[in-house]
Amino acid sequence: MTAFTATFFLGRTTHVRGNASVHPVLYVEPEGQHRSGYVTFQIDAKLSIDEQLEIADRFAKAVTAWRDDLAARADQQRTAVDELAEARAEIARLKAQREDGDAS
Repeated sequence: MTAFTATFFLGRTTHVRGNASVHPVLYVEPEGQHRSGYVTFQIDAKLSIDEQLEIADRFAKAVTAWRDDLAARADQQRTAVDELAEARAEIARLKAQREDGDAS
């Protein structure tokens, strides 16, 4: 088995696919399906099916936690943007109210 460290930047065209063939495999293709620069994760077929499933479960758990962290951050940003928009609308309403009072 070979191991190394590499960084791939995932973008809108990233494609992920897998299958449970003789050697269960997961492909992560940062530049889209069937393009260069892809990463393959393979589980050794010599492992029992339960061991293979345990590895896949660890992978899925980590990816799910990563996704959930991103979703929480997105919710926080949306909330901040919404609150800012509401504050701006309230400021505009108060300015308009004051201008109407000054015109009287």
